[in-house]
Amino acid sequence: MSSDKPILNKKTATGVALVALSGFVPQPFMQQADAASASISVTGSFVTGVKLAAGTSVKFGIFAATDVNGSIALSTAGVTTPSKAVAAGGAPQAGSFAMTLVSTVPNVDITISGLGAVTLAASAGGGGPVGTVKLNKIILDAIGAAAISLTDGGGGTAKSAGYNVTVKTGSIKVGGQLTWGAVQPIGTFAEAIVLTMAY
Repeated sequence: MSSDKPILNKKTATGVALVALSGFVPQPFMQQADAASASISVTGSFVTGVKLAAGTSVKFGIFAATDVNGSIALSTAGVTTPSKAVAAGGAPQAGSFAMTLVSTVPNVDITISGLGAVTLAASAGGGGPVGTVKLNKIILDAIGAAAISLTDGGGGTAKSAGYNVTVKTGSIKVGGQLTWGAVQPIGTFAEAIVLTMAY
């Protein structure tokens, strides 16, 4: 029996060693976990809150000046009122801008540039150019409780601060006024005006 004990002890010691070895895992594998990653884009933009687009052009029509120091007004409904001139043809037409605002609050600042002296060229009949004509005023309507007049102060630009718009989307109606001085004008013109609106 004494010879059996050492054999049994060797078997037990071998079994313990095998159990210890079977539980061994290399250290780097124990520290790693299953993981994945992915990415998506985050996009956006900030805008002024005002969108404007050109609509129809303003057309005063054709007039013959009958005296010096006169004017022709064009309403936002397309009706002309000459002070010292007579209609000689053409089809008067109010202009327009398409407008979209993000909100009617707060009030907006409105600026018109392109006012002042217009450049006259020879008329269709070959007359002129003679005299000087000014685009003195632009009238805007259909965006607030009342129409707004922007008159040139001499720099070609007019501004109205804090105008109370009452609609967010619509068509701004555009009228205006031409004036002339000590010489009765003859000639044609085509000028651009720029409307700017900002909160």
